[in-house]
Amino acid sequence: MIVLVGATWFYGIDLLAGVVVAIIFTLCLYGFQRLVSMNELFDSVFDGVKVMLIPLATVVGGFMLKSVNDSLGLTEFVIESVAPYLSAQYFPALIFIITGGLVFASSSSWGTFAVAMPIILPLAEQLGVPLHLTIAAMLSASAAGSHSCFFSDSTVLSAQGSGCTAMQHAKTQFPYALIGIVATTLFFLVVA
Repeated sequence: MIVLVGATWFYGIDLLAGVVVAIIFTLCLYGFQRLVSMNELFDSVFDGVKVMLIPLATVVGGFMLKSVNDSLGLTEFVIESVAPYLSAQYFPALIFIITGGLVFASSSSWGTFAVAMPIILPLAEQLGVPLHLTIAAMLSASAAGSHSCFFSDSTVLSAQGSGCTAMQHAKTQFPYALIGIVATTLFFLVVA
């Protein structure tokens, strides 16, 4: 893990380079210690790659969808479309629901947050909504949307780790996420 983090940082936060360096380091370490034969070691590496192909393909598809949404300007369009109807009282709850829906649709929690923040923060300031409440709504939306989406990176990797499909994991996770979404929406309505 130290080699993975160090190599990723060394190569300019390039996770793929970090993974390649970590695999090479692990191969050398196991080969030097002679814990398993080289054939078994390479078989294990290939088995690991095969197991991760479907989750990686799903995450790559999510990133492609995010890129298409960014190119179309979906986040800006949705926020600017609802901006005239916003009031200070409903702002945090609406931002939570709208941004959460965008995260769910694009599977990009931080990407949506980064695109929406320059639009939402000045709008909140203009309406007189406290900054901490606005940021709380956006961060909550990022978590809610990401954990509800069946093709988000967090769901896909959690499903892979638990030995089920991403859809199975999302189906078992969504009722609990929905409870959190409703409770958070009510919270923002009461607090604002």
